Amino acid sequence: MNADTLKKVDNIIGTPLCTLFGFLDTLVCRFRNKPDFSQVERILIIKTVAIGDIVVALPTIKAIRETYPNAHIAFLATPRVKEVLRGCPYLDEVIYYDVLGKERGIKGIFSLFRRIRQKRFDMIIELEHYYRFTTLLSYFSGAAIRVGFDLPGQGRRLLFTHKVKYPVQKHEVEAFLELAKAVGFDWDPARNGMIPMIPLFTSPEDKRIVREFLLKNDIKNDDLVIVIHPATSPVAKSRRWMNNRFAKLADELKQKYNAKIIFTGSPDDTELVNDIAGKMKTTPVIAAGKISLKQFAYLAAKSKLFIGVDTGTLHIAAAAGTRVIGLYGPNTPEKWGPYGAGNIAIYKALPCSPCTKQYMGIVSRCKKDDCMRAITVDDVIKEVDAIGL
Repeated sequence: MNADTLKKVDNIIGTPLCTLFGFLDTLVCRFRNKPDFSQVERILIIKTVAIGDIVVALPTIKAIRETYPNAHIAFLATPRVKEVLRGCPYLDEVIYYDVLGKERGIKGIFSLFRRIRQKRFDMIIELEHYYRFTTLLSYFSGAAIRVGFDLPGQGRRLLFTHKVKYPVQKHEVEAFLELAKAVGFDWDPARNGMIPMIPLFTSPEDKRIVREFLLKNDIKNDDLVIVIHPATSPVAKSRRWMNNRFAKLADELKQKYNAKIIFTGSPDDTELVNDIAGKMKTTPVIAAGKISLKQFAYLAAKSKLFIGVDTGTLHIAAAAGTRVIGLYGPNTPEKWGPYGAGNIAIYKALPCSPCTKQYMGIVSRCKKDDCMRAITVDDVIKEVDAIGL
């Protein structure tokens, strides 16, 4: 079962199940005692995917830890986000559910339900937007307090003891933060400003590997380093920019600013990155497939500027404190732009945009790429000039 099939099954089966159990729950909830937040000792936070989602959720995880400093806090996710969560100081436990691997299918789901129920959590906070199975998991866990987003047409709202209206117009960092506020965290962006992003947790070994990589490629501490990340996951190819434009952009940045250009990506992205490098007049440094996600985070922190498309590494760079220019088309930067003062999102807002709405489970399958083609190399150079490198 692939991710798309899982979503369809979750919707078709999960929606009526959530509605049914939600209706039954309303019949008996009048006989329950009102949940007491002061008695919470064990908390589970749920966000199964994806890398970018977990990165923008880290401020919320920290907020929950600050609100419940003595609680045991666990996090449920899939193994694909392991690199983001490993070493997180705000969590006592990470529970991985390999839904597309060895734990796939009905047997894996029931096994997960048993595992979670045995842990006897007092409170579950769902950062999921639309998965019904996680809400059913919360309900059957036995947790007295269940917190999640109230979105129409999903059948989930009746199973939450504390519903939070999903803020469609807020950036996702602040949308997730609404769930922490619902359980006692005190933060108002109008009063406190933007909440700080949380850098990935890198080890001394990660830093050593990056320093050696830079030294090997003749990059010194005083060099102007610009990281470019052109790739997305295979299911989000509509967010990609054209290879020839990345090549032209890299050449212009090299010639205009005497910058050291580093192209990053996963091992699966090496073909794409090599194609871009082959179209260039100058020679970039290629880190794609050569460093881990955590090592990328440290590389971004040591760089002057990050330029990339709408993907998880963009949020990692923003969290590292690097200035970010993001290229957006199918998704709206209002919700998923690089969070933080001074970061820039280039977005043409065509009449058909945005056609990706994660909070509704909608991912763009557009083949035209008009929104990304509308972004020119000059558009990006203009923003780089405005930053003042």
